[in-house]
Amino acid sequence: MYEIEINHKDGMVKYKVLREEEARQEGLPYSHWREAEEGGYGASDDGYVSQVISKRVYTSSSGRNSIYLRFPWGYTFFNPKYPSKKLVVAGRKTNVTFTGKSYLEVQAGQDKMKNLAQMFALKPDYDLAIEWALGAVTSPQRRKWKRTMKSEVFKKMVREELQKLLLEHGLTEKYTLDLLEDAITVAKDKKDVPSMMRAVENLQDMHGMKEKFMAKTVDKIESKSVSMIDDIVKEESHIEASRTTTKPVDD
Repeated sequence: MYEIEINHKDGMVKYKVLREEEARQEGLPYSHWREAEEGGYGASDDGYVSQVISKRVYTSSSGRNSIYLRFPWGYTFFNPKYPSKKLVVAGRKTNVTFTGKSYLEVQAGQDKMKNLAQMFALKPDYDLAIEWALGAVTSPQRRKWKRTMKSEVFKKMVREELQKLLLEHGLTEKYTLDLLEDAITVAKDKKDVPSMMRAVENLQDMHGMKEKFMAKTVDKIESKSVSMIDDIVKEESHIEASRTTTKPVDD
């Protein structure tokens, strides 16, 4: 069992999230998430039980109904005519996006972020990339985008764009390894190789080859306060402390 705090308009509420066995032990009545009512408890398809904070029925112009359910760990929509939809709680990183992916991961699938990554791969200058990809932005927006561009999610996108550019020019990982072998051969002949080695290291960085042999361990302490207004959830604060350890991976 764990708890999630949500700051509603009328105050902070702590919600329990239990496994089905824990709910049965506590004598907590619950139903499958599709049948759960607002204020009652619903069980996800992977066995997590929590209270239904809100339930709404929306009807489209074509007359089709979509049911909205909000739980402490997130929200979902479903059409009653399609019972095959599964609802999984495990692995969700946030309760403020539909998929449970982080906001940055959601952004990564949008054209703005893709264009920004492409521009930054060509010219690694924050201001120029923002100007080329996004056009005129306000100072607060520029600061926000710069913070985004320093995230691991964005860096991964840039590496992927660099990989595409390198492959277009025939600069594959094999080519880089061949250069490294040539540099070692030259070094054995006691010739000057600093320039060649720097070129090889630059290519290794662009390929992300060095990172493949490093493992990162992240110990994270996270605190969230979330404000709900009707069906819209806005993240008020997110305080995160983390310790990252990087070490070689044993073969």
